[in-house]
Order: sequence, then structure tokens, then C-alpha cells
Amino acid sequence: MIKVLAGGGLRQPVIVDDKGENQDIIVEQLAIRMAKGSVSNELAGKKLLKLETSVLFSTGKSSLEVSNRVQSLIDDAIASKGRIILFVDELTNFIDLGPAGKKLTAALSQNQILLIGGSSKAAYAEKIENKPEIAAFFEVISVGQKASAESPAAKPAVPNRIEYRGDNVSPDLREMMAQDPSGRTRVDVILQARDADDASLRAIMSQGNARITDRIGESETLVANLPLSALNELSQSGLINYVSPDRPTASLGHVENTTGTSVMRSQPAGYGRATGYTLDGSRVGIAVLDSGIFSGQRSFTDGSMNSRVVYSQSFVPGVTSTEDDYGHGTHVASIAAGSAARNSGGYTGVAPKANLINLKVLDATGKGKTSALLNALDWVLAYRTAYNIRVVNLSLGTPAIDTWTNDPICRKVQILNYYGVLVVAAAGNNGRNSSNEKVYGQVHSPGNDPSALTVGATNSFGTDSRSDDSMVSYSSHGPTRSYWTDSRGEKHYDNVIKPDIVAPGNKIAAAKAKSTSYLISHNPSLTNSTLDIPYDNNDMMYLSGTSMSTPMVAGAAALLFQMNPNLTPTMVKMLLEYTAQPLNGVNMLEQGAGQLNVEGAVRLARNYKLGTDFDTFYQGTGLLQYGLAFPTPSSTVGGTTFTWSQGILTNAAFLKGQALADKFQYVYHDYWWFEDGIYYDYYDNQSLYGSRYTTGVTLNLNVMTSNGGAMGGGSVFLASGVLVGDGVLVGDGVLVGDGVLVGDGVLVGDGVLVGDGVLVGDSIFALSTLTNGDESTCMK
Repeated sequence: MIKVLAGGGLRQPVIVDDKGENQDIIVEQLAIRMAKGSVSNELAGKKLLKLETSVLFSTGKSSLEVSNRVQSLIDDAIASKGRIILFVDELTNFIDLGPAGKKLTAALSQNQILLIGGSSKAAYAEKIENKPEIAAFFEVISVGQKASAESPAAKPAVPNRIEYRGDNVSPDLREMMAQDPSGRTRVDVILQARDADDASLRAIMSQGNARITDRIGESETLVANLPLSALNELSQSGLINYVSPDRPTASLGHVENTTGTSVMRSQPAGYGRATGYTLDGSRVGIAVLDSGIFSGQRSFTDGSMNSRVVYSQSFVPGVTSTEDDYGHGTHVASIAAGSAARNSGGYTGVAPKANLINLKVLDATGKGKTSALLNALDWVLAYRTAYNIRVVNLSLGTPAIDTWTNDPICRKVQILNYYGVLVVAAAGNNGRNSSNEKVYGQVHSPGNDPSALTVGATNSFGTDSRSDDSMVSYSSHGPTRSYWTDSRGEKHYDNVIKPDIVAPGNKIAAAKAKSTSYLISHNPSLTNSTLDIPYDNNDMMYLSGTSMSTPMVAGAAALLFQMNPNLTPTMVKMLLEYTAQPLNGVNMLEQGAGQLNVEGAVRLARNYKLGTDFDTFYQGTGLLQYGLAFPTPSSTVGGTTFTWSQGILTNAAFLKGQALADKFQYVYHDYWWFEDGIYYDYYDNQSLYGSRYTTGVTLNLNVMTSNGGAMGGGSVFLASGVLVGDGVLVGDGVLVGDGVLVGDGVLVGDGVLVGDGVLVGDSIFALSTLTNGDESTCMK
């Protein structure tokens, strides 16, 4: 259709199907592409107007009046000199419409009008196809009964395993509805339909004055603008799974040595390989969804000075540039995969030869929308094989309000897990409030999703040694407070233990974007004469936050996928948690399993079988290569020797046992996660599914404060059963009921709704964290 319109010829496209029911859907996609600027120059700047046939004929008092109206519309289209494309959904009715039909055919014969027609096969055959003099003006585009999408890979379609829960309208939308009884306020929403092409759904949306502005790939998820008054009918229609606001997203913001990466760079022959190799992320794709990447930064070149940023695209509405105008994405990307030559390679990222896929979802002020993030994640799903994308880095987030089974971002993260892609997400920077008090329960979405690898931040104090490492004050703590509401109005909080792991994130030196980028131009102290040399394009800057710790973990995941491409995302998550270093005096809601330990994860993973698809393994199958022993579960990094955690986290408990790491557990399959092996009885008592975890795995129900030894050592922070209730920790660990969590001052009620209905992610307080961090020594 686009080719016909852009060709400039006499013939105009007509969409023909069995019942005339698909043209709206197809033309809608064209309208979305035109609005985004994703069309050829021939169609750029044009307007697409629909002639509403049903309205025209139902309101016209006579056929003459209808004819006159149509003639007026045709005159307007002619006068626009090609700037208007007229969409006529029942074209055959107008061909026979007396003077109006003659005017239309005359305009077509003189190439004065651009038109898209729609018709059923029977009507087209009767009224146009049998009249060669009229048929000559049209190019038929035949479609099937219903447009269908191919699976994004040869793998079977994603099974419908995760059910939506509770009310199908998000809590913050319900609050907006209560505050505006008139329902006139219009909002941008993410609508997860059961069938996005359903005619009844489209009719309800049309009658409710809803405008569809986008569709997430070929999924059933729509982006729409509608009045609040439309939500009740949509909710009660039985045609939607869930609707939530198109919430804003925001950035959350010595690497080799302190993570134990440098000692594992050079891998010897053996462990199933005939020759040695360098562990640097080669050939693995890391998708960085952020504010863009500075194309001139030399940190992203290979040995031949070719860019390792292999693809770039902007998903920010109205922005085509993929450059980093904010200054966040460049810094993040270089921590994961930078190869800076400055300071004798002292600012080298974790996976310095990995390929980077630059998907811009944040604007020049570090803000974005959920819809842009969903579109970018959908792009990863479609092109993951072409660019070998195994890891997605999300150093950004939005408030976690919707339970992870309903949240549209979480559901997209789960689908990527099914197709072998691990999403690494920042926990957020809301670990303290504006009064500098410690708060719990502020982990952001999609960090609240069980399949995501969620990362908090530690302070390495600028040293390679791990003996002085501690948690930063601002890293968001669990449990997650996203929830669903049942038919009685009762809230059920997720209360998932998060983050999963922590990594250095305070005052990290990494690549700087161009000097005009927002962060550096507004905060020149983020760099200095040592880090910034004029005209060098290899400059560095300091930033702090979970945004910085997240790409360290993403880079570590890329190394594991390079070492063994057959690892599943859940296996990589297990490896990183099992080998993490529990920090003394820190509880699981702060640090998860502990601090990233690349040395241990690599040393364990290199003993695993090669050349075999783990996703086909039966439960209990051995993971180690024949003749190789299980490694000693401790590491020495930066002169400090420590014990591995030797455990993993479920939603409300933790598991221990060597069997987790030397036997395949059923939950390691794609599209499964650790929690899926936990059984809850009527009273919420937990036990292990014997069919999903082997013997040798033990379930532990307390949330612990670590003594620096293996997971489970130390003192009880929260006793068994607390997290499966509806309690939450605030302040210094006082348990309250359904209290309101006030993390950054923008919370109203139980949500994050502010007066004008705009949802806010991290506030200026979090921006202060990004630029200032905790007071301590910087990386040199």
C-alpha cells in the first residue's frame, strides 16, 4: 500500500478482503507510521483523513445531501495538492453516488487526489472489477480474513502460562477515575487486549472517543489516548486483559579489578576446548535501552577503529537522532562494553568486545514513556537473532504499581526470557527519602519481575579490594510493592525479595558523551582534567546509581553467554546469584544474594557441558563435563578471599544446595524462573515442588542479615511468613500494615499519582544521586 501511494501513479490502493473488515486495522498502522515519521519522503508531511461512511449516511437527510458533503470533501483533498490522503472505507458506495461519484472518478483520472479504498470482495467484484474504465484507477491489495503474525522465531509461540490477576484497570487509573467523576480527563494508556483486532473492541473504543496511537509490534498491546469515561465499558467488556497508564520512564543512575573480571580474561585450553581464548564478550550482543550512545566515543571501537555499535534506532516520539543528548546511555554502555584506552585501559568495561545495540528510549532530559520502552523491547524480540542479542540492559525504570503478572513491561521481559534473552534491570535509587531515612519497598518496574535480574548498588570506595565494600545509601530495597486488587477490593502485594544481586555503582568513571549533553553541561564537575582531554573523543566522567551497577552485571552475563551460548537466561541468573559475595551486616532486601563475583561465576560456568542445548535437559541431568569436579565455592578478588552465597532467591524465600549448580533444575528452562518451583497451600505455607527441584535443594523461609558467610548465615531480619502477608518495612525496619510508602515525595494514596495525572519516576532527589552519589573516594 505504501509503495502504491508513494509511487505517484494513477492507480490508488484498495484493500479488499472477504467481508471488508480489515482495512481499518491496516490503515491504522500506516497512520501510526506517518505520525512517527517512519515513511518515505514521498509520504512525509501528508495527512491521512478517514471518511466515516456510517456517520455520513446516517446523518444525511437525503442522498443529495450526502453527495454534496462528499463533493466538498473531494474538493478539499484536491485543493491540498496531494497533502491529504483520503481513506474511504466503503469505496463502492461512493462510486455509485451520483455527482459525487463522477467527481471522484474525474479527480482520479486527472491524478488530483490520493486515496485509499476499502471493500469486500463481493462488492468490489460487482461494482468496480466488472467496470474496466473504473477498475483502471485502482490497485487491489488482497488480504486474508484476519491479519496474522508469524512467530518471531522457529520456536513455538509463547505458552499462555502467566495469568492476569485481579482488577483489569490499574490502581492509579482507578484513582484518577475517582478524582474526576465527569470522566472528561484524557489519558495515554497501555491497553493489553485479548484480541487487538476484535471488531467489538474497536467499536467500543470508537464510541468512547478513544484514539489508538500505536501498536506494540504484532502483539495484542495497543497504545491509546482516551477519556477516563471510556474505561468502565472497556473494563466490563470482557475484551481486555489489563489497562494501565503510559507511564513515564526515567534513568536511574577499577571495574575489571573489583568485580574479579580481570583475573578471568585469559582462559586457558581445557574445560572442553582445544585452545585458550580471551573472555571479552566477543560476538555477543548487548541491547542498551537508554538515552542513546555518543557515536564519536572511541570506547566503542574495535582494534581496527570500527564501531562496535552495530545498530541504532530512536523510539522517542518525534526524535530521529540516536545520539546521546542526555549523557546517561553512553556512560552505561561503556561500563558494560567499553574499551577505553585512557589510563592504560583502567576504564575498560566488563565485556569490551561485545557488540552494542543502541535503542534510544529516553529524551534529552532523561525521560521517556512506557510505550517507547515496549516498542524497543519488541524490536529486540524481532531482531535478537540477527544481532545475537542475549542481554538487555535497562538502567531505567518506572514506579512498580501493577503486579508483575499484569505489568506490560514485565510481561514483555518474560517473553524475552522465553526466547533466550536475559533482561538486567536497575533496582532504582529510592533507598532513602527526602529526610534521609532508610525506606523499603521502592524497587522499580521491571525490576519487580521474577524473571528479570534486578541489580542494586554498592560502594567500592575506589579500591580493588572487596574488604571495604558496602551498600550505598540510595539503592532501592525490596520487597516489591506492586499489587493486584481482587473483587472484594482487597489488595494483594507481590512482596518479592529484590534486588537479586548488587554491584559497584558509586562514582564510577566511564565514557562521557559529547560536552553539550545535558548531564555534563549542567554538572561540569562530573569530569576533570585527568578524565577530559580536549579533542580526544575518549573522555570519561563520573556518575552514580543503580544505573551504573546494572551494566556491570549485564557485561558479566555477556561473558557467560560467550563462554557457553547454550546457557538459558535463568541459568545465568543462577550462576551470578550462587557465586555472589554476601556482604556482612546487610540483609537480603538490600543486597539480594550478594555482590557480583565474575571470577566465581566464570570458574563455575566453564566446567559446564558444551555444545548441548540445556533447554532440552530433563530435571536432574548433570551440568558438569565428564571428569571435571565442582569448584571450591570461594573466590579471592583484590586480595580478599570470601565465600560464595551458594544459594538463590525465590519470591519470598531462598534456596540452598550444591545441586542448584551441578544439576539441571526444571525451573532453568526458558520461560521459567526460580519461584515456579515453590508450592503455596491454602494457608500460604511454602514447600518445594518435587517435580521442579531435585533432592539436595533446601527451602529456607527467613529473610536474613548476612554475617559475610554463605547465604543463610547471620541473624533473622524477617521471620518466616512475613513476606507472603501484606506487611511492608519502612523506616529502620519497623513492620506496618498497608502503610503508604513515601520514597520521593510524589506518592498519593497507594500509588504515584500526582495532581495532573502525570506519573513520575525518579525525582530530582534521584538526579542528585546520579550526579553526586554517596560521599566517598572516586575511581581514579
